[in-house]
Amino acid sequence: MARCSYCGASESLPFTCKFCGGKFCAEHRLPENHDCQGLAVYKETRGKEPEKWIYEPFRAEEQEAPRGGRVQEVLGRLTLRHALYTLLALLILLMLLRSFL
Repeated sequence: MARCSYCGASESLPFTCKFCGGKFCAEHRLPENHDCQGLAVYKETRGKEPEKWIYEPFRAEEQEAPRGGRVQEVLGRLTLRHALYTLLALLILLMLLRSFL
């Protein structure tokens, strides 16, 4: 059993604050309810741009993809084996279409 970092209440399933890392009971789980110092630091360092205000802990910092779109992404991952299988499938499909026409 963990104890709430704010009030000391015993909690079987404590909430972990994403800003300060403390363990809290259901009543003090929100950063505003336990006077979170980590939230204050986050608000100061987030910058003035609204795009930086959104907190996304599970999203890695991604660089913008080049403007080539989905086709370049797929072609970049294409191996020789996949290219040969795709070519073979297209040839079989063409042969089947010729036989029906």
